Amino acid sequence: MKKKPTVSPFPSAGELRDTLTAEGVSPARAALVGLFDADTFVETGAFTKRSYHDGALIGKDADFEGVITGYGAVNGQLVFAFAQDETRMKGAVDSRHADKIEALYDLAVKRGAPVVGMFASSGADIFEGVTSMAAYARILKTVSLASDEILQIAYVRGTCIGTAAAIAAAFDFTVVKEGVPFYASSEELGGKQNGEDTWCFHGSESDSLTYIKSLIHFIPDGDIEGDTTDDLNRRLPALPFADDIRGSLAAIADNGELIEVSPSYGPAAVTCFASIGGVKCGIVASDYAQDEGKLTRDACYKISAFLNICDSFALPVVTLVNSLGVSPATPTDAVKDLALSYAALGVPGVTVLLDHAIGAAFSLLGSKSLGCELVYALPSSEIGILPANASVAFAWNDEIGNGTTREELEAKWKASVASPVSAASTGEVDDLIDESEIRARIASALLMLTC
Repeated sequence: MKKKPTVSPFPSAGELRDTLTAEGVSPARAALVGLFDADTFVETGAFTKRSYHDGALIGKDADFEGVITGYGAVNGQLVFAFAQDETRMKGAVDSRHADKIEALYDLAVKRGAPVVGMFASSGADIFEGVTSMAAYARILKTVSLASDEILQIAYVRGTCIGTAAAIAAAFDFTVVKEGVPFYASSEELGGKQNGEDTWCFHGSESDSLTYIKSLIHFIPDGDIEGDTTDDLNRRLPALPFADDIRGSLAAIADNGELIEVSPSYGPAAVTCFASIGGVKCGIVASDYAQDEGKLTRDACYKISAFLNICDSFALPVVTLVNSLGVSPATPTDAVKDLALSYAALGVPGVTVLLDHAIGAAFSLLGSKSLGCELVYALPSSEIGILPANASVAFAWNDEIGNGTTREELEAKWKASVASPVSAASTGEVDDLIDESEIRARIASALLMLTC
């Protein structure tokens, strides 16, 4: 006679986990599923519960902690992640919330693996008072200490205000889901919701997760060289640098692939990642279509932050200059940050001067004097302290007349004082190259500088 199967009086681990999502898969878990490769996510601290200190809540069972932590594979690469869960006490932050994130970071930093932080919280747990506020500080310190150690990507998929917004902004990259509130202070307290579009990407959840995966795939782990099916010596057609800088950059990059960072912030500058000749690099380019490429406050800060990321992950920097200088409204502090970021670069730099490199734009954007190894210029480049029209008005205005026109003097100025030949004669430009050679020259320089 067969024995009847014994029924355990205890629930299985699976049944216990099911209680965590009794209402179905939470949005936070759905986002984690969308990020990680199928069936690779492993949760840590899964049964951690929050504790209450308010007398009115005595006798109430503690809810599970409002943040999910764990690790898995993204594109086959080890990645750690935490996701604030708005279905658990609205994702409110308390001391155990910070405990879980700190423990996750300890694992990630020891293994040199990226961390993706998903933000969606109503704020601090008011029942914990100062302990909850201290938890924010602990998380911010943890993120800050890891900034030079590992790649960190913040995904703001829900409400993220106050100190939480500052934490998200401290990550290397901040991706924001469209339509969610993300600001440091409410409008009632004098803040402005989404006052500056400083995020690196803004879109739907599906597009945001795809963008995050592309960053994780691109940022190297000490190896910036890869294979490419694109021809290293491929010649370029005539490109609309002044009218369509993004299309022009795509033509230069391997297989036309770019990952742009912060497209809506500081639009006078374009910052993106790409591979050129099989070498991964960061690209900084002036957008002449935006007020003649003049450097604004936001453009300076945008480039500076981008350069710091390239430096942190050993990515060489390619700079394409097409600018009439600095905007009159740009504060000196922003200019200082830009100059210091280029001067402090510990990675190779290659610069190409396109149609215009006027005034501070020549000095600040990847000049040899700031430390970039190679600088090229097009034969048609205008390089000078002032544009030709302003230079003629200042220096040769008295010569206008008696058969000499202003236009003739401006052409003469460009061909002599402001010519790329003049700049090359001082050693500040290494060579004059045809537009069709730009990709091949950059590829050759990157391969040489990174070998």
